[in-house]
Amino acid sequence: MRRNNGEDGELVHTDLLDKANHSTRNAIVALIKQKGETGMKEISASMGISKMAVSKHLSNLERDQLVQKRVMRAGVGRPEYRYSLTQNAHYLFPTSYPYIALSALSFIEDRIGPEGVNQFFERRKQELANRYAERMKNLPHEEKVRELARIREEEGFLAETCRQADGTTVLIEHNCPLMTVAGKYRLACTAELDLFRELLDDDVERTHWMANGEHMCRYVLHPKKHK
Repeated sequence: MRRNNGEDGELVHTDLLDKANHSTRNAIVALIKQKGETGMKEISASMGISKMAVSKHLSNLERDQLVQKRVMRAGVGRPEYRYSLTQNAHYLFPTSYPYIALSALSFIEDRIGPEGVNQFFERRKQELANRYAERMKNLPHEEKVRELARIREEEGFLAETCRQADGTTVLIEHNCPLMTVAGKYRLACTAELDLFRELLDDDVERTHWMANGEHMCRYVLHPKKHK
């Protein structure tokens, strides 16, 4: 599926709406999850349904406390509303047994100390690196990035890649199954950033971070300048 988001260039890998097409309501939630704060006009255009139909679904989502709106004043006439997901909506997406994981990490920290937590995340990073590398081996760099996005998509991160106008490649994740763990142990995120750098041999810059309250984790991939 190829679409253009008008901001970062052409999307080269995304299945969000395909996976949510069993329900217009779920598709709207998935679209807002992907785009972040979004207007009714954008939702209508992306999904190919009338603004009246979108308005009805958004009203129901507001009623169920899954969506919230913000008023944008735009001169004379009706105000424009921008919609975003509430914290309740994030639990609709995969979370990878966060409380069990958090309890296990707390146990390790109590018994061994912070060093035990460090060792856990380092071991997890190496296990992921070995598994990911097996699928990415012998691929050219661009296809490695695509394959990484596919793997992350399969693991519930709602991942995609896109190419910016300057030729830079971006990896975006719209969901974090580790959000609850990352809220207490930022090492979870640090280990994954190191994982991407190791697998792609790029200087990877994280520009957006869900653990900091943003609606995505966004990674810009800069080729290393070898001397």
